[in-house]
Amino acid sequence: MNKPKFRAWDKINQKMYQVSSIHIEDEYMYLFDKNIYEGEFTRKNEDVILMQYTGLKDDSEEQFEIYEKSIVKVVDNQGDYFIGVVEYFADENYPAFDIHAKYYKGWYFESNVLSEAKQNDTLSIYVIGDIYTTPELLSGVE
Repeated sequence: MNKPKFRAWDKINQKMYQVSSIHIEDEYMYLFDKNIYEGEFTRKNEDVILMQYTGLKDDSEEQFEIYEKSIVKVVDNQGDYFIGVVEYFADENYPAFDIHAKYYKGWYFESNVLSEAKQNDTLSIYVIGDIYTTPELLSGVE
């Protein structure tokens, strides 16, 4: 079982940070950039957008972690691809991370896109950005 892991978009600094701890009752969290032991600071929950780690890594050599709101490129073995945003669909009675169908018109998946991409030898998935630091990657996609 994966330990829950989060990152956060800091609305004040306009920067993505890792989350070391969340204090729900006191409504703040500890954030850090690269090293938890250097430069850790607090932010009110209202000043950040929290994103959960899916528990999956992409297919690049670096094996980037796939988070909610990551922009991913899904490529088949023919070189065809689509670009989409990883979303959490619990609000729609679908308790899973997935990519909305509006991003992959003309493609067919028997189940969740992320699970199929990770289990299918003919598909690869790559993190190419996120909606906060690289929104331009979605230009003309939706």
